[in-house]
Amino acid sequence: MKWKNKGHEFDEIGYLLKGKENIFIYGAGGVASELLEILHAIQPWVGWKIYFVDKDKKKQKEGISGYEVLSPEDFFTMKKEKYFVVAGTLNKIGEEICSLVKERLGEDTIVLKGMYFMHQYLSIYFAYIHDMVFFASESMLPTTVCNLNCRDCLNFTPYIKKHYVESLETLKEDVDLFFNAVDLVYRFQITGGEPLLYKNLIPLIEYIDQNYRKKILRFEIVTNGTIIPDERICEILKRKDIYVFLDDYRMSVPEIDEIYERTYFKLKEHGISFADNHVETWMRMYMPDKSGEMESVQYAIQKKYLECEVPWSSLWHGKISSCNYAMYASKAGICEAGDDETYDLNLFSPEKKKELIEFRLRCCEKGYMEFCRMCNGWINTNKHWCKPAIQCERRQI
Repeated sequence: MKWKNKGHEFDEIGYLLKGKENIFIYGAGGVASELLEILHAIQPWVGWKIYFVDKDKKKQKEGISGYEVLSPEDFFTMKKEKYFVVAGTLNKIGEEICSLVKERLGEDTIVLKGMYFMHQYLSIYFAYIHDMVFFASESMLPTTVCNLNCRDCLNFTPYIKKHYVESLETLKEDVDLFFNAVDLVYRFQITGGEPLLYKNLIPLIEYIDQNYRKKILRFEIVTNGTIIPDERICEILKRKDIYVFLDDYRMSVPEIDEIYERTYFKLKEHGISFADNHVETWMRMYMPDKSGEMESVQYAIQKKYLECEVPWSSLWHGKISSCNYAMYASKAGICEAGDDETYDLNLFSPEKKKELIEFRLRCCEKGYMEFCRMCNGWINTNKHWCKPAIQCERRQI
């Protein structure tokens, strides 16, 4: 969204959750488990009492993770105080839940979509209620080098004209700047490129853990399943309680099947927490054969950016992005980013907390990124899908 009142964009909703003591997660599917995970992590700060609401009678009888599950009618008829509601399901069902709750309990009822709550409202809540900078997530890339060359890589690997491998000192400086500004981050992720190819991965993990682990609720790393981590890597992943996203690209790269299986069982053998991250489809964010069909009308680009709702950001050279894909496209040479597309953490000071939160929640001077002109958009708006990890020859643009 285009910045209109920097530092005050969320004043109207800033105190929306002030004084609330009870949260009702309506719908025990979709994002409900992730909601519960993040609520557990932030419980020392918020102290909300958690309830579930679901029409499934088995869930009502057995509960979920030790929490009571109310029937919809019990929820609507019970006396409720100092509460708000979060839809625990996505897309159309989530929208229907929001409409139903408002219809039954009144338009003034605070009912939020699960993804918005996790990625937006929590940051606003922490800023206005606790005077803290809270990010739902942030990622950093030690290197763009990768041993795969996926046609639709969201780091745009096939189009990178010059790969970079950051020095350990540069990454330490980035991390220091980030945590000087950010008080708490739910998911802090090391990604790439392929991070297991980065020779200083272990000292980087150790530095982050030793200096900032108390500010990270979930420390993560992503790997593409083509490299078996050695004993030293496995030991530090386990000891530092790092969550691994093990991407499964065997659908398009069947030759890695044995390596993937060995990696899977090695992580399991070492007791490392990980996600067996198999997906059937990928978004095609950038299609060079359609790059001539760029958006040019400013209001249309702003609308496109507003509707896209990418929740991810990336840290690079002392700056964070409001859209990590726009940053990746700029670094790859697909487009030239404007000066306002990143937030320089060197310029941060405590009185700019709300301004920083606004930027992280996608406020910027233009109201769009230059990459928006040629991007197909994120999940909400993208109509171009394909098999994951289709390999191709490296191309230049």
